[in-house]
Amino acid sequence: MSAPLLSLKDVTIAYDSVVAVEDVSFNVEKGDFFCVVGANGSGKSTLIRGILGLEPLLRGTVSFGVDRDRVSWVPQVEAADRDFPATVREIVLTGTQKRGGLVFFYTAADRRNADAAMEFFEIEDLAGRRIGELSGGQHRRMMLARAMCRDPDLLLLDEPCSGLDADAKRAFYDWLNRLHDERGATIVMVSHDLDEVELRATRIAVLDRRLVFLGDAGEWTRGKNGKNARGSLEFSGGPAS
Repeated sequence: MSAPLLSLKDVTIAYDSVVAVEDVSFNVEKGDFFCVVGANGSGKSTLIRGILGLEPLLRGTVSFGVDRDRVSWVPQVEAADRDFPATVREIVLTGTQKRGGLVFFYTAADRRNADAAMEFFEIEDLAGRRIGELSGGQHRRMMLARAMCRDPDLLLLDEPCSGLDADAKRAFYDWLNRLHDERGATIVMVSHDLDEVELRATRIAVLDRRLVFLGDAGEWTRGKNGKNARGSLEFSGGPAS
């Protein structure tokens, strides 16, 4: 059996001695559509930032079974991000840069990969458009294209549908399904969209600072543990945490 693409062991993260995530352990295997869900304030986004090295761990370990340059992520969208004076093509091209590097030119291969990613997500006709002119759904597809233009082994997403209406959310999750089913992408996503997660995830981790449930989507939907965990949380559309 191959090694996990991502492995967490007893991960704990704190802010000013206040513990936000405590003793979280799980593995992500190749081909998973793995979703971390929980109420606002449960530590979901803190956890993914810890995985990415953006928040220091108080204790525990995060291990990748792939080269870090083969890991891409889609962060939460901030209002200021959409005011940045760049075109769709320029933003997607930045996804070809390697971790820690500053690139002042792009190769022909980089441009081909960016064009292929925009074509896959059906935004090639928006390539020259300023990102502030995009709808919410178009902006999310642009960010997916940016993340996927290097064909990563592992894709991480932090509340990618925050702020989208119901139709745009459903369409975005359909694109994630295409990535998972057609391109075999391994996905780790933080979300509070419980209904969509239940329909689409292969495995689910429910977080309430600690892990409340960890298992496959069918067990979460059918099983006693899933019902108890679901009943203990209040999911809402407010800011993620």
